[in-house]
Amino acid sequence: MDNFRAVKYIAFSIEILLVFIVQDTPYLLPEVFGGKAVLLVPTALSIAIFEDEIPSVLFGALCGMLIDSGYSGPVGFYAIALSLICYTVSFLMANRIRTNMLTVMIVAFVSIPVLLLLQFVFYYVFADYDHAFEFFVKHYISRIIYTLVFVPVFYKLNKFIAVRLSSK
Repeated sequence: MDNFRAVKYIAFSIEILLVFIVQDTPYLLPEVFGGKAVLLVPTALSIAIFEDEIPSVLFGALCGMLIDSGYSGPVGFYAIALSLICYTVSFLMANRIRTNMLTVMIVAFVSIPVLLLLQFVFYYVFADYDHAFEFFVKHYISRIIYTLVFVPVFYKLNKFIAVRLSSK
């Protein structure tokens, strides 16, 4: 591994830790209509956009494990789901899709709702939670939208890191 790649991975790791601290510090980010943004999801997606498949899977798993540690639910859901999504995004961006803000937003508008809907299904629908649909409307729709708002921020930040610390 060359020095630029090592520095880039360290920068991504520091970013992930800082985002985790911001995301899980009580009252730091406001809740919007009952939902709090899951900042590590756009962080993992934006890293996957600029990295190869293996680093994307590892950073996706790291972000997923940190999200799992902050929620009281099935441990490993986000780690597995984000690993798979990050692999897919990385593969598509490297081989099939041109990377620009439009394609990043399309990917985010598909993957973030799917991920959070899967979480809702596993945590609430399969658990036979009373008033699940009401909970979805009150908390999950705002969480999805609030998380999508941060995609351009993390895209620009990780594009800066990836381009500046590239050995090419």
